[in-house]
Amino acid sequence: MDLLILLVERHRQLVWRADIAKRLWDPGVFVDVEMGVNTAVRKVRQALRDSRESPAFIETISGKGYRFIAPVDAAPLGRHQEAIESVAVLPFANDSADPDGEYLSDGITETLINNLSQIWNLRVVARSTVFRYKGKDIDPQKAGNDLHVRAVVSGRLLQRGNTLIVRAELMNVATGGQLWGGQYNRKPEDVFALQEDLSREISEKLRLQLTGEERQRLTKRYTEDSEAYRLYLKGRHHWNKRSPEGLQKAVEYFQQALDRDPAYSLAYAGLADTYAYLSFFNVVAPREAMPKAKTAAVKGLEIDKALAEAHVSLGYISFTYDGDWPAAGKHFEQALTLNPAYTRGHTFYTFYLSSSGRSEEALEVAKGALDLDPASPAVSHSLAVQLYLARKFDRAIEQAHDTLEMDANFAISYAVLGEVYLSKGMYREGLSAMEKYSALSRSGAASLALLGYSHARLGERKKSLQVIEALKAASKQSFVPALFVALVYAGLEDKDQAFTWLEKAYEERFNRLAYLKVEALWDPLRSDPRFADLLRRVGIPP
Repeated sequence: MDLLILLVERHRQLVWRADIAKRLWDPGVFVDVEMGVNTAVRKVRQALRDSRESPAFIETISGKGYRFIAPVDAAPLGRHQEAIESVAVLPFANDSADPDGEYLSDGITETLINNLSQIWNLRVVARSTVFRYKGKDIDPQKAGNDLHVRAVVSGRLLQRGNTLIVRAELMNVATGGQLWGGQYNRKPEDVFALQEDLSREISEKLRLQLTGEERQRLTKRYTEDSEAYRLYLKGRHHWNKRSPEGLQKAVEYFQQALDRDPAYSLAYAGLADTYAYLSFFNVVAPREAMPKAKTAAVKGLEIDKALAEAHVSLGYISFTYDGDWPAAGKHFEQALTLNPAYTRGHTFYTFYLSSSGRSEEALEVAKGALDLDPASPAVSHSLAVQLYLARKFDRAIEQAHDTLEMDANFAISYAVLGEVYLSKGMYREGLSAMEKYSALSRSGAASLALLGYSHARLGERKKSLQVIEALKAASKQSFVPALFVALVYAGLEDKDQAFTWLEKAYEERFNRLAYLKVEALWDPLRSDPRFADLLRRVGIPP
């Protein structure tokens, strides 16, 4: 009944899947959100004797949500129905003379996003989407329309001596009018109270009816040490750069935050995220980085069992490093129950599902993540990858092009385009896409391996062997996954060499082994009994 009421309340309007999840389940309920929404919609359709293919009541908006299309008799709305249920927090501008102050303006923005995301009936646009507006002179009303929200928060920060001056405004997107505006003059050590006041003011002006638990989560403090908090913000600032240098710097800042406050659970989650990414981006070997990531995530959960970020890190570690798919599933489900708006959780959950052969579920989760973050190239790319892994190649090409429309320089989208073309036997197109990927990614080891594979499928054996030698030479200077060499040999259909190097990758416990079962690029090896044996040893579910 709650779902039907929600759809009727927003008659002929798109109701996002994320909004449905927030209406149907309380934060503490453990549920597979994506499957739960599908089941709820199916039951309402059954009660109405409606059809998905020829709807008279509920229309499916592919990849987004649903719309109630039948005629409805209007009735006066009560005050509780006037709440604004979607908002975007644009990056606060740093008006301080010191550019290093960016970490604080970014941190306040991110904290506001995280705090407001704790409100169950409020859809908050994810950080990865709103930060595309950082440093741009953009009309908040236009941004709100582009992001499909009803309200927008914008603000500016100035640090003058020992005083923080923060100005913030909440705008009604439909009218362009100001719902609220305020200025706060605080000492730097009072940054917690400042953020709590901002969160409370915004939630009140959105006319949201909060539960007692939501009020507590809205102002939750993970540390009482303002300097530890500043160090944490600096860590996240560098982590968000996703560069080798940025990730190394993030480790330093998160560790400094923990030195000041050893019970700072969020800093442990940041440390776990960073070590996992150092391995993911091939900066540090898995056997060096992943145990550190696991230790940090476990410590974070010992302090705070409701830390969704730590559950996501442990989920990723469980299936890509430990080979424990059941444990991974439990961690991801807990994370998404605790924080359904956490897009990174959705993204890694999709890879867990697809790696174990549950491609349709993975696609549903990937579409749900795009509902939460519709303007994010990274989330759009994740859906393209899931379509590729599900061997829906033509749809994967369309989604990759959608991603490149959002950001023409989003390098990794050219990689998935190339992988799809190669899997379809369109080797020349695959090579062209890989060359673009290599140019944009500055010819890293991953792009070099994909170029080598492309040359191999084109029959250009000499060029492929040159790539193999280049990868071997690079491995003497820094970590280069053995799987990259194995991939080129697979393209050459040199099975003995491919399996020799896959064994080395197995010893390294490299993360991409988790996807061997579903990645089409490995098809030249799939019929060999050694391949099935490797899948079994990696721990991939049959």
